[in-house]
Amino acid sequence: MFWLRWSWRDLRHHWIALVVISLVIAIGTGVYAGLSNTSTWRLLSYDSSYATTRLHDLRIAAAPGAFVETGRLRAVVDSIPSADAVEQATERLVVASQLAVGDEILVTARIIGGTLDATAVDRVVALDGDVPVPDSGAAVLETKFAEYHDLPTSGEVTVAGAETVPYTGLGVGPEEFFITTPEGTVMAEADLATLYLHLDDAQRITGHADLVNEVVLTVGDDSGIGAIADELRAAAAALPDAGLTVTDVSDVDAHRILYEDIDNDQQFFTMFAVLVLAAAALASFTLVNRIVAAQRREIGIGMAIGVGRRHLAIRPLAIGTAIAVLGVIAGLGAGWLMARAMQGLLEDVLPLPDYRTPFQIGPFARAAALGVAIPMAASAWPVWRAVSVEPIEAIRVGHLTIRGRSRLTGRHLRLPVSSIAMVPVRQILRAPWRAGITATGVGIAIAALVSVFGMLDSFTAAIDVADADITRGGRDRVIVQLTETMPLGDPRITAIDAVPAVGTIDPGLRLPATVVGDDGAPTVDLLIDAYDVDSAVWTPVGDGGAATDGLVISRKAADDLDVAVGDRIALRHPALTADGVTVVESTVAVIALHDNPVRALAYLDDSVAAGLFGASGVTNLLSVMPAPGATGDQVERALFGADGLTSTFPVARMSEAVDEALSTFTGFLLIIAGAVVGLAGLIAVNASRIAVEERRREHATMRAFGLPVRTIVMTLIAEGAIIGVAATGIGLGLGALLLDWLLGSLADRTLQEFSITRRIAMSTVGLAMSTGLAAVTLAPLLLIARLRRMDLPSTLRVME
Repeated sequence: MFWLRWSWRDLRHHWIALVVISLVIAIGTGVYAGLSNTSTWRLLSYDSSYATTRLHDLRIAAAPGAFVETGRLRAVVDSIPSADAVEQATERLVVASQLAVGDEILVTARIIGGTLDATAVDRVVALDGDVPVPDSGAAVLETKFAEYHDLPTSGEVTVAGAETVPYTGLGVGPEEFFITTPEGTVMAEADLATLYLHLDDAQRITGHADLVNEVVLTVGDDSGIGAIADELRAAAAALPDAGLTVTDVSDVDAHRILYEDIDNDQQFFTMFAVLVLAAAALASFTLVNRIVAAQRREIGIGMAIGVGRRHLAIRPLAIGTAIAVLGVIAGLGAGWLMARAMQGLLEDVLPLPDYRTPFQIGPFARAAALGVAIPMAASAWPVWRAVSVEPIEAIRVGHLTIRGRSRLTGRHLRLPVSSIAMVPVRQILRAPWRAGITATGVGIAIAALVSVFGMLDSFTAAIDVADADITRGGRDRVIVQLTETMPLGDPRITAIDAVPAVGTIDPGLRLPATVVGDDGAPTVDLLIDAYDVDSAVWTPVGDGGAATDGLVISRKAADDLDVAVGDRIALRHPALTADGVTVVESTVAVIALHDNPVRALAYLDDSVAAGLFGASGVTNLLSVMPAPGATGDQVERALFGADGLTSTFPVARMSEAVDEALSTFTGFLLIIAGAVVGLAGLIAVNASRIAVEERRREHATMRAFGLPVRTIVMTLIAEGAIIGVAATGIGLGLGALLLDWLLGSLADRTLQEFSITRRIAMSTVGLAMSTGLAAVTLAPLLLIARLRRMDLPSTLRVME
């Protein structure tokens, strides 16, 4: 009981340090535990959601702009030898259009007609409201679009070329869990509205009576999917005019991106979790070590008067035990808060019909074990060192108590400053390992901060490059997608040209293509736009040669394909032949590389496109400049509902949409940044407090000789400034290396369609410097009251 009472006295004396170190451990273990849950939660949620929506195994789709009569695609499925292995097949009509809500919202739309019952392939799940009954003319509106624009659960929208369409609920299909656009925009819920309707209603609204353009199907035995796909490709040759292609689930962008992101994002989260945990572990080990080491003299006195070494270890080990208990309790709480924050982020970003977020015992158990091991080891190490030496060595006071002290004391360092001004330098030279560990702990925290915000800076820089590229010639330029490929003199184009808000029109041709390797396997998907390079308002700018001789691709695509200007690549693409639209393979020269970071964007002169696609004097894409005095928004509104038009998209909106998508992740960045800044501040405050405790005799001596408290504080601030500069340097250097690794290893796999180059903005450098310098430099200001209350006689007493 005597030793317990004495230990309780020590705990009360050091209660501030105990609480602060416990919080350091809590932040490290809590971030580690919380971020370790996400991969399991996401995998369980994705599996359950895709099972609920019955995502297709295979799909047969017609070429863009091609349609076939209802029942013919289903007949293709029924004609294959393995038709009995097909569990269910659903014909669908997918049409690009426009959608308006009131006078404020006008966006590109995707109308999907199919079967809206619970047994359908690619089932639509109503998250709010109800699924409409057949022949009602009502729809389900995609939920993320509705949430973004704050639309009610039920209401009305206007679709181009049709009357007002009511919607009875908000829901989602499996391909809209993660929304992308052909232009490369990700998380495009702000600018792409999806309407789900029964097939008959979709055919009536879009003017495609008794027509479909795809069939989706599920297969009972997954092992037979490849063989059935081959049979379907052979059977699709019976409809050469439709340009049919067969794809599997790997070609579903939402499915591929979400599942690939699990491992990639978990590596991203784990990297930050380990960084924060390493900074917390290093700092807490050092801080606990220094608190216990401060009792070394008392341990030496105890040994000198014959007290057993095991008994002398009770007091300092009690400190480590108390910190371990407090750290584990607080760490579990911090981990739970972090996990809830990540769960909330998952639910905000992805409109899944089923979220599975069970409590994960493993990560919390590992975090708790770390929270116990760190302070116990930190307290046991100095106790073992103290009791393993002779009592006289343990009783030494002043700078002689510093273990591992440097031989560089600064006595021979001559600078034109006062001896007081030399105190900070000499303190660091006397015990460089202490300053180094403090700087390293804060530096690791800053490195996490730099890498987090550096990624945001790099994404922002890529957006700026894309924005500058696509808005050359004017930010009001509007891309108009036509319903089909039509002759340049088509009356529908003439009617668009006659709209008062429309100025110049550059006709173009947009078609998908896939670069294939030597073995015929697809490698990179491209979206090729063809214009008259000599007369168009906007044309691609690239390095390498005249844009009229071949294909202009992105630098990202060239790197991934390992090709250079002058090389030839093989393309698989649709072409107009005597038998209709069919898929062919051609070779084309790469004549230039453009800087837009979107890999898929590629460009041709229309003369080259005529020979490649078999289409001369036709267009399916218009690049429209507003008339003098008009704006891009006015062009959009004026063209809404025009005959032959499916969508309008102002080029300036692409970068705005990506900006809005990135803002979704700001919450995650702020969570990490807040934890890092808090960790750096706690490390700095406790390091300064322990430094004052360790040097209380020195500070008492300085005060006894008449030095004011402000002078002592200034020496501590100067010492902190030196450590802060070192911490900032460590943080910036390590953060840049981590950012390179993140962009080169993780982002390159997760964001394969984009080129992201490392950039660290001055604002990030300023944040890192202010965090490193302010945390360590200003911490001594919190100790002014403690220095003023110091009892000089008792502090200077050698024996108690």
